[in-house]
Amino acid sequence: MGGINAVVLWVAIALYLAGFMLFLTGVVFNRKGAIEKAWWLCVSGFGVHTLTIIIRWVESGHPPVLWRFEHALAGSWFVMAIYLAVVKNAKGLRVAGIMVSGFALLMLGYGLMSSKQVQPLPPPYQSGWLWIHVGFGWLTYGSYHVAAGTGILYLIKEWALRRGKDGWFYRLLPACRVLEEVTFKLIVYGFIAHIVMLGSGAIWAYGLWGRYWAWDPIETWSLISWLVYGLVIHLRVTYEWRGRRFIYLAIVSVITIIILFGGIGFVGGVHTPLL
Repeated sequence: MGGINAVVLWVAIALYLAGFMLFLTGVVFNRKGAIEKAWWLCVSGFGVHTLTIIIRWVESGHPPVLWRFEHALAGSWFVMAIYLAVVKNAKGLRVAGIMVSGFALLMLGYGLMSSKQVQPLPPPYQSGWLWIHVGFGWLTYGSYHVAAGTGILYLIKEWALRRGKDGWFYRLLPACRVLEEVTFKLIVYGFIAHIVMLGSGAIWAYGLWGRYWAWDPIETWSLISWLVYGLVIHLRVTYEWRGRRFIYLAIVSVITIIILFGGIGFVGGVHTPLL
């Protein structure tokens, strides 16, 4: 990783860290102004984060899809992008930044522990399908993770209502129905992106190897995670699962995505060279 890219990345990390600390200060010491400042620090960090990706892209000649460092760089960007887009006009949800900024820092830290060497993209992956397949894959990842975050906020708000808690932090959170609706919409959004990821990957695979599906570990687990979220949507829409049991499903289901993007990649398969 070049010198300027390293400097820009560390500036982004510093802004996210400052945002996380201000979110924490706002929540612990009941300072609404700190949360607003933290939001703008995350916006600034996201801008610098975007610049980091652009520089890396220019240096490598391909989008950040190769090896653990680039995946961490892109994955944390999508999580932050979806968070900022969702809460832009919903100030009550901005406090979720305490989880999102913390997660982005952990993900970037995880990526920094691996090789940051710039390498060309292997020939089989030099295709226009890369943009669609990987792009929608990260949209899926970000949507499901933010949905889990809003689900956690729902549980906090619902617990406060049941216990009669009326602290500043609990009043800051939106109504439970709002948090539940946002969680559901994010899951639907991620589920649709998941379909495009699976479909584009199958078409791309057929062009490369003459078959749509090979039961590669990541292919298989991607299908499993899609079925899990399909079940969540089905239970919500058809059987009207609402409240805590729906939220519990939304939170627990994200484990399948963490395994997909962070665990199964260590098993041999056609996707392994990119992980």
